[in-house]
Amino acid sequence: MSNDSIFKTFLVAFLLCVVCSVLVCLAAIVRIDKEAYNKQLEIRKTVLAAGGYQQLIDDGGNIDELFTANVELKLVDLATGEYTTAVDVATYDQKEAASKPESSVKIPADLDLASIGSRAKYAAIYVDKKGATILPIRGAGMWGPMYGYIAIAADGTTVNGFTFYQHAETPGLGAEVDNPNWKKQWTGKQVFKSSGALALKVVKKGKYKADAADAVNTVDGIAGSTVTGDKVHGIIRYWFGEHGFAPFLAKLKAERG
Repeated sequence: MSNDSIFKTFLVAFLLCVVCSVLVCLAAIVRIDKEAYNKQLEIRKTVLAAGGYQQLIDDGGNIDELFTANVELKLVDLATGEYTTAVDVATYDQKEAASKPESSVKIPADLDLASIGSRAKYAAIYVDKKGATILPIRGAGMWGPMYGYIAIAADGTTVNGFTFYQHAETPGLGAEVDNPNWKKQWTGKQVFKSSGALALKVVKKGKYKADAADAVNTVDGIAGSTVTGDKVHGIIRYWFGEHGFAPFLAKLKAERG
């Protein structure tokens, strides 16, 4: 058969298409794997930052190694406040669960201080080796949803760290929730009073008084962004209320004495 035959021309073109398709698919798989890893890395970094490991990260610590050595992923049933194995925590997607009727709970209007409508039945939380818990929180911001983590010390009430990893707040105003100085003031605040009543709050910028009786429960808001401050306040009030993590933290505190 001649090397110039139509059959051979089509055969070469076909094989070339197959090879190119395989290479494109492999490239896509590699890209997807890289994107998935980068997403996981960002979540781990955010969790560690909320948990008080930011300095170690800044000092060049390996995020994966720090996470693996210090943090364990667990699942909490928000209705009972107890750990659960109802679903596989390793593959659990809390955002997706919150959007599905069968895996979420509708929030009564009078309790929906975070303006989210519904929440997942289970929460994927992180427990570090010091006994602190790093809890996922979310709520409506001024321009879109806000997602973050807040770390609570082993005593069940002291804030170890707080950070948002996703929001659409206005640059220079509400986006100041990313400002390290604003986030730093959360450390050491008390979520609950000694009576167990929820006390942590965000006030309008300038109303915070360091010598006030409730200073340990108060976070100064963001200058020029009262709305964002109010939204964060609502998020905190919901997630540490009885419909959020309050039952879990109460049980944890009781167990640890």
